[in-house]
Amino acid sequence: MATVLLLIAITGARKPAGVEARGAPPWPAPAAVGTGVRAAGLSLASAGVVTRYAVHLDVLVNGRAVPVPAGIGVDRRGGVVAPLVTSDGSGIIHVSSDAYAPVFTLGQFFDEWQVMLADGRLGGLRGGTTVVSVNGSRLRGDPAALVLAPHQEIAVSYRFGGGPAQAPARYAFPAGT
Repeated sequence: MATVLLLIAITGARKPAGVEARGAPPWPAPAAVGTGVRAAGLSLASAGVVTRYAVHLDVLVNGRAVPVPAGIGVDRRGGVVAPLVTSDGSGIIHVSSDAYAPVFTLGQFFDEWQVMLADGRLGGLRGGTTVVSVNGSRLRGDPAALVLAPHQEIAVSYRFGGGPAQAPARYAFPAGT
Protein backbone atom coordinates (compact mmCIF):
# COMPACT_ATOMS: atom_id res chain seq x y z
CA MET A 1 0.00 0.00 0.00
CA ALA A 2 2.77 2.44 0.92
CA THR A 3 4.52 1.69 -2.39
CA VAL A 4 1.37 2.52 -4.37
CA LEU A 5 0.90 5.78 -2.48
CA LEU A 6 4.55 6.66 -3.03
CA LEU A 7 4.21 5.95 -6.75
CA ILE A 8 1.14 8.20 -7.01
CA ALA A 9 2.90 10.94 -5.07
CA ILE A 10 5.99 10.74 -7.30
CA THR A 11 4.19 10.66 -10.66
CA GLY A 12 1.32 12.97 -9.75
CA ALA A 13 -0.94 10.71 -11.81
CA ARG A 14 -4.20 9.22 -10.73
CA LYS A 15 -5.76 6.54 -12.85
CA PRO A 16 -9.22 5.45 -11.84
CA ALA A 17 -10.05 1.80 -12.44
CA GLY A 18 -11.13 1.27 -16.02
CA VAL A 19 -9.60 4.46 -17.42
CA GLU A 20 -6.96 3.73 -20.01
CA ALA A 21 -4.32 6.07 -21.36
CA ARG A 22 -5.67 5.46 -24.92
CA GLY A 23 -2.52 6.39 -26.83
CA ALA A 24 -2.19 9.51 -28.96
CA PRO A 25 -5.13 11.61 -30.15
CA PRO A 26 -7.70 11.66 -31.56
CA TRP A 27 -9.63 9.86 -28.82
CA PRO A 28 -13.11 8.71 -29.87
CA ALA A 29 -16.04 8.41 -27.48
CA PRO A 30 -15.56 5.10 -25.67
CA ALA A 31 -17.65 2.09 -26.67
CA ALA A 32 -17.87 0.89 -23.04
CA VAL A 33 -19.69 3.95 -21.72
CA GLY A 34 -20.47 2.39 -18.33
CA THR A 35 -16.78 1.74 -17.61
CA GLY A 36 -15.88 5.43 -17.86
CA VAL A 37 -18.99 6.57 -16.02
CA ARG A 38 -18.24 4.22 -13.10
CA ALA A 39 -14.57 5.35 -13.10
CA ALA A 40 -15.84 8.93 -12.75
CA GLY A 41 -17.94 7.91 -9.73
CA LEU A 42 -21.14 8.73 -11.60
CA SER A 43 -24.11 6.74 -12.83
CA LEU A 44 -26.26 6.48 -15.93
CA ALA A 45 -29.88 7.61 -15.59
CA SER A 46 -32.94 8.70 -17.49
CA ALA A 47 -34.42 10.71 -14.57
CA GLY A 48 -35.61 14.32 -14.55
CA VAL A 49 -33.28 17.29 -14.56
CA VAL A 50 -33.09 19.93 -11.83
CA THR A 51 -29.69 21.43 -12.67
CA ARG A 52 -28.60 22.02 -16.26
CA TYR A 53 -25.79 24.07 -17.78
CA ALA A 54 -22.98 23.85 -20.32
CA VAL A 55 -19.22 24.35 -20.37
CA HIS A 56 -16.93 24.45 -23.40
CA LEU A 57 -13.74 22.40 -23.66
CA ASP A 58 -10.85 22.92 -26.06
CA VAL A 59 -8.10 20.29 -26.12
CA LEU A 60 -4.82 21.20 -27.80
CA VAL A 61 -1.77 19.00 -28.34
CA ASN A 62 1.31 20.88 -29.53
CA GLY A 63 -0.98 23.73 -30.56
CA ARG A 64 -3.27 21.56 -32.69
CA ALA A 65 -6.92 21.10 -31.81
CA VAL A 66 -8.01 17.63 -30.71
CA PRO A 67 -11.72 16.94 -31.27
CA VAL A 68 -13.91 16.33 -28.26
CA PRO A 69 -16.23 13.72 -29.78
CA ALA A 70 -19.99 13.37 -29.60
CA GLY A 71 -21.40 10.61 -27.43
CA ILE A 72 -19.24 10.83 -24.31
CA GLY A 73 -21.44 9.73 -21.41
CA VAL A 74 -24.24 8.51 -23.68
CA ASP A 75 -25.33 4.85 -23.64
CA ARG A 76 -27.35 4.62 -26.82
CA ARG A 77 -28.25 0.95 -26.27
CA GLY A 78 -29.79 1.62 -22.86
CA GLY A 79 -31.20 5.05 -23.68
CA VAL A 80 -29.55 6.52 -20.59
CA VAL A 81 -26.95 9.24 -20.04
CA ALA A 82 -24.41 10.33 -17.47
CA PRO A 83 -24.52 13.78 -15.85
CA LEU A 84 -21.69 14.91 -18.19
CA VAL A 85 -22.30 14.35 -21.90
CA THR A 86 -21.34 15.59 -25.34
CA SER A 87 -24.03 15.64 -28.00
CA ASP A 88 -21.86 16.77 -30.91
CA GLY A 89 -18.24 17.57 -31.73
CA SER A 90 -18.42 21.25 -30.70
CA GLY A 91 -16.60 20.76 -27.38
CA ILE A 92 -19.71 21.64 -25.39
CA ILE A 93 -20.13 19.48 -22.30
CA HIS A 94 -23.74 19.35 -21.17
CA VAL A 95 -24.03 19.08 -17.39
CA SER A 96 -27.33 17.86 -15.99
CA SER A 97 -28.38 16.42 -12.68
CA ASP A 98 -31.46 15.59 -10.68
CA ALA A 99 -29.83 17.33 -7.67
CA TYR A 100 -29.54 21.02 -6.80
CA ALA A 101 -26.01 22.48 -7.05
CA PRO A 102 -24.15 19.23 -7.78
CA VAL A 103 -20.35 19.29 -7.96
CA PHE A 104 -18.73 17.81 -11.06
CA THR A 105 -15.07 18.07 -12.06
CA LEU A 106 -13.04 18.15 -15.24
CA GLY A 107 -11.41 14.92 -14.07
CA GLN A 108 -14.79 13.18 -14.00
CA PHE A 109 -15.40 14.21 -17.60
CA PHE A 110 -11.99 12.89 -18.68
CA ASP A 111 -12.66 9.68 -16.71
CA GLU A 112 -15.94 9.26 -18.65
CA TRP A 113 -14.03 9.90 -21.87
CA GLN A 114 -11.49 7.33 -20.62
CA VAL A 115 -8.61 9.67 -21.41
CA MET A 116 -5.93 10.22 -18.75
CA LEU A 117 -5.66 13.81 -17.47
CA ALA A 118 -2.82 14.63 -15.09
CA ASP A 119 0.15 16.95 -14.82
CA GLY A 120 2.50 15.84 -17.60
CA ARG A 121 -0.01 13.32 -19.02
CA LEU A 122 -2.82 13.51 -21.51
CA GLY A 123 -4.18 10.28 -22.88
CA GLY A 124 -1.16 8.14 -23.67
CA LEU A 125 1.12 11.17 -24.04
CA ARG A 126 3.87 11.55 -21.45
CA GLY A 127 6.85 13.77 -20.89
CA GLY A 128 5.23 17.05 -21.85
CA THR A 129 3.49 19.82 -19.96
CA THR A 130 -0.24 19.93 -19.24
CA VAL A 131 -1.67 23.42 -18.79
CA VAL A 132 -5.33 24.10 -18.08
CA SER A 133 -6.87 27.54 -18.41
CA VAL A 134 -10.35 28.65 -17.38
CA ASN A 135 -11.80 31.72 -19.06
CA GLY A 136 -8.29 32.68 -20.14
CA SER A 137 -6.62 32.33 -16.72
CA ARG A 138 -4.14 29.58 -16.02
CA LEU A 139 -5.27 27.05 -13.44
CA ARG A 140 -2.77 26.10 -10.76
CA GLY A 141 -2.85 22.65 -9.17
CA ASP A 142 -4.43 19.37 -10.22
CA PRO A 143 -6.24 19.84 -13.56
CA ALA A 144 -8.63 16.99 -12.77
CA ALA A 145 -9.88 18.81 -9.63
CA LEU A 146 -11.30 21.77 -11.58
CA VAL A 147 -14.95 22.16 -10.55
CA LEU A 148 -17.23 22.76 -13.53
CA ALA A 149 -19.45 25.86 -13.53
CA PRO A 150 -21.91 27.33 -16.04
CA HIS A 151 -20.42 28.73 -19.25
CA GLN A 152 -16.77 28.14 -18.44
CA GLU A 153 -14.33 28.14 -21.34
CA ILE A 154 -11.83 25.43 -20.43
CA ALA A 155 -8.70 24.80 -22.46
CA VAL A 156 -6.44 21.81 -21.85
CA SER A 157 -3.12 22.32 -23.59
CA TYR A 158 -0.43 19.66 -23.78
CA ARG A 159 3.01 20.42 -25.22
CA PHE A 160 6.36 18.77 -25.61
CA GLY A 161 8.81 21.57 -24.82
CA GLY A 162 7.91 25.24 -24.86
CA GLY A 163 4.98 26.93 -23.22
CA PRO A 164 1.26 26.32 -23.53
CA ALA A 165 -0.60 26.92 -26.76
CA GLN A 166 -2.75 30.00 -27.02
CA ALA A 167 -6.32 29.02 -26.18
CA PRO A 168 -9.50 31.05 -26.37
CA ALA A 169 -10.60 32.91 -23.24
CA ARG A 170 -14.23 33.05 -24.35
CA TYR A 171 -16.67 30.87 -26.22
CA ALA A 172 -19.95 32.05 -27.75
CA PHE A 173 -22.43 29.55 -26.36
CA PRO A 174 -25.45 28.86 -28.56
CA ALA A 175 -28.76 30.14 -27.21
CA GLY A 176 -30.32 27.76 -24.71
CA THR A 177 -27.09 26.21 -23.42
